[in-house]
Amino acid sequence: RSGLGDAADGAATLADGTASAKEGADTLSSGAQEASSGASDLASGLATLNSSVSEMPAKVAQLNDGAHQVADGNAQLNAQVAPAAQRVADAVARVPSEQDIRDRLTEIGLPAEQVDAVVGIVAPANDDLHQANDEVQAAAGAVAQLADGARQVADGTQQLNDSMPALTDGVSSAATGGQSLADGVGQLADGSAELASGLGELQDGSAELSSSLADAVTEIPDQSEDERETAAKMMSDPVSVTSDAETEASSYGAGMAPFFISLAAWIGIYALFLIVKPYSQRAVTALRKPLPITLGAWATPAVLGVIQMVAVFFIVAFGLGYSVAHPIGTLGIMAMTSVTFAAIILTLNVLLGSVGQFLGLVLMVLQLVSAGGTFPYQTLPAPLRALHEALPMSYSVDAIRQLMYGGDMSRVWHDAAFLGCWLVIAFGIAFIAITRMTRTRTMRDLRPSLLG
Repeated sequence: RSGLGDAADGAATLADGTASAKEGADTLSSGAQEASSGASDLASGLATLNSSVSEMPAKVAQLNDGAHQVADGNAQLNAQVAPAAQRVADAVARVPSEQDIRDRLTEIGLPAEQVDAVVGIVAPANDDLHQANDEVQAAAGAVAQLADGARQVADGTQQLNDSMPALTDGVSSAATGGQSLADGVGQLADGSAELASGLGELQDGSAELSSSLADAVTEIPDQSEDERETAAKMMSDPVSVTSDAETEASSYGAGMAPFFISLAAWIGIYALFLIVKPYSQRAVTALRKPLPITLGAWATPAVLGVIQMVAVFFIVAFGLGYSVAHPIGTLGIMAMTSVTFAAIILTLNVLLGSVGQFLGLVLMVLQLVSAGGTFPYQTLPAPLRALHEALPMSYSVDAIRQLMYGGDMSRVWHDAAFLGCWLVIAFGIAFIAITRMTRTRTMRDLRPSLLG
């Protein structure tokens, strides 16, 4: 119960963790979907940029050519304007100033009024000339700056033209990478959606597990130490077994005695028929009375068999000292066993002669293994189990066993009835066979063979 309680707590913690993981997975899935949409837009924009940039090298090359042409034209213009401006500057530098004109005119003796008149005429022209020179020099400087700027533009366009392959390759790589990024983020979005779905199932399962374990904990009684010790003793030794024998043999030899008594009855009768002829052929031929002949053929070995069984009983009861619970009944069933075996072996000899004697030996061997005298008959294979149910020695062993040990008397009557059936059937068959013999005559009947 304690361990199951810990498991229930762990399952609850697992359920909480899976719930948090489910929330995180949902957030991840939502972000991955947005990232996938953004990556798709980025890939589309990079593809458009790549398409546009692919046209730029040709246009930049044209721009570069035009910039170089402008730079060359400005350089040529500057080469022409600069010397001209210099000549203008040199010429203006040689023009005398107003004071020089005044001094020279004074030196040649012109009166002051004329000098002032000449200076008044020349001075404005001199000022205009210097102003024009300033403008020319400014224009020459502008042309020079324009030539320098055009050259810088040409150099810049050249650098731009030179860097265009790298730019187009970079934009193309960026477009390819953007598409790969879009694919990867799309897979991430799909995977995160599957993760969220799986975590949802895990969340449900862990919640169910937590609930089931919690219910199981409540169903297990919360026992004290003494109660657990008592339960442990009960589970380790749940049943106390006492054995009471209805009946039992006094020793191992007594346990085997019923089987060997029955076997002795069969062997004794079998040996008698090896010595004594089963029936008188002369009586069959002369009397023609089958019943007295059959009775005479059966009575002699039957009486001798009973005498044998009386001797065996005294040997078992007094010679070996085995206890017998019902001595009279035991002696009676032993006698009935012997007379029944006598009828069976008589019938085999009457019907089949020497072949019947051999079959009597075969039946003895079969009953040795099927009678259940030395081991439980329930362990026999199916064919031998069927023989156990059919052959007479099985019932004689069981009847003697019940009488010797003081067992179930109802089984004794059942066994005796079965032996009686064998006796009646065997005697009846022998009677029918001898009856048929009294109605026929053969040379073998008149002169019987010495071999039987």
